[in-house]
Amino acid sequence: MMSINVQKLRGKMAEKGYNITSLSEALGIDRNTLSAYFKAPEKVPYSVLANMAAILFDSTEEATSVLFAMDLRKT
Repeated sequence: MMSINVQKLRGKMAEKGYNITSLSEALGIDRNTLSAYFKAPEKVPYSVLANMAAILFDSTEEATSVLFAMDLRKT
């Protein structure tokens, strides 16, 4: 099963100088919505994932490894 690695995503946010408020503004969504997505990453729409990838990641491989991480606990 695929899942977002929220810890790595938060690390990448910090590396790029984003906090939850500034990233939500860059994504054009409410801060509370982004916070809810971090608590239930399976509910993040693909369009938001694509925008996160464009904003935070330098390569497709890096974005894929974080945003589509294997969740081995659920296999």
